[in-house]
Amino acid sequence: MDWRLRRVSLLFFVLLFTFIVLMFVNEYKNMEDLRAEYPDLPEEAFELRKDSLAVWSIRLILQFLIPIFFLTSRLSQGISRWAGWRRGIVTSGILYGLVFVTIVFLIRLPLDYYSSFVLSHKYGLTEQGFMRWLELSIKGFLVNELVLVFFLWIPYSIIYRAPKSWWFQIGSLLIPVIIFMVFISPMFIDPLFNEYTSIEEEDLGRKIDQLLDKAGISDADIYMVDKSRDTKTMNAYMTGIFKSKRIVLWDTTINNLDEGELLAVTAHEIGHYVEGHIWKNIGISIIGNYILLYLVYLSSNWVLDKSNLRFGFKNVFNYASLPLLILLINLYVFLGSPIINYFSRQMEVEADSYEIILTEDRESAISAMEKMYDHSLGLPRPSNLYRMWYNSHPSLEERVDFYRNYNIE
Repeated sequence: MDWRLRRVSLLFFVLLFTFIVLMFVNEYKNMEDLRAEYPDLPEEAFELRKDSLAVWSIRLILQFLIPIFFLTSRLSQGISRWAGWRRGIVTSGILYGLVFVTIVFLIRLPLDYYSSFVLSHKYGLTEQGFMRWLELSIKGFLVNELVLVFFLWIPYSIIYRAPKSWWFQIGSLLIPVIIFMVFISPMFIDPLFNEYTSIEEEDLGRKIDQLLDKAGISDADIYMVDKSRDTKTMNAYMTGIFKSKRIVLWDTTINNLDEGELLAVTAHEIGHYVEGHIWKNIGISIIGNYILLYLVYLSSNWVLDKSNLRFGFKNVFNYASLPLLILLINLYVFLGSPIINYFSRQMEVEADSYEIILTEDRESAISAMEKMYDHSLGLPRPSNLYRMWYNSHPSLEERVDFYRNYNIE
């Protein structure tokens, strides 16, 4: 391995660990400040935050260490050689992908179990049984990972045939894929995990329909999803495009908020659609994919050139390069997170504005937000560093202040 690649790798991990330390310092300092400012906050909220930070740090390190392990141990090359023995590009791609995603799934499973099952039970945020958790984990693996395995040969065929322009061709191929997935997910993928039904309360349903009419999207569907099987926290979201667009309220949200608060939450989700946020996110994803793939194209060639066959292969079109591509994608997504989350927070502010204009009820908006944070043991704000890097939504403090001071007229 070339000394320049070693130096870059060492520098990256020094900076990564420095970032983690700074995050812990900032978050713990922020929690000290919150204790003084909000003496009534439950101790469980602070303990949950500390546990979540520990999980975050481990997960962040693993997203880089796992692909590096596959590369430096030459495990990836060994799997690729076995999968490709006397087999064509499609079959070998499927076999390589099956082995790779299964190993990664098993490596990450203990941390996923601890973060999504153990911690949720520890802090009373769920009554979900272990078999239900396992069911969702396996379904998520089958839908999110295993399905992609059967199409792995497509990008690698493009890389092989267009070694200098594959990043552009794959980016272009992803455009219809993204739009198609946004369209079909609400109708065919989401129902694999939970049951979606019409809202049972007729009066609430009628008032939501009135909001939709007022917003000019009366053709949008309204559903309730049985998330109480999995969590006690609350949420709502707008999803889909064209005929699949819909607003989904968790049953925990309906069960814990009053009518005015539910209408406020619904109006916020309506705001996302009216303001075109779904299409804006699609556009950001498309542009981001081009930039991301181009950076991966440049970086992967440099890494392989400087690796001196340390990984057992020298070409990106080898299936063994998949961990390298994932490593670089994780790196650039991590570095680009502040930019993406900045745009996301701006969209949330726009939806909050629309919510207040549509309902003219700032008090319900405030009380709904406070209840949602209380039920999830959320803190009023994160540290500035965490907010910049990871917060896709404004903090509770920011949103309450916005609701109180927004001029409805």
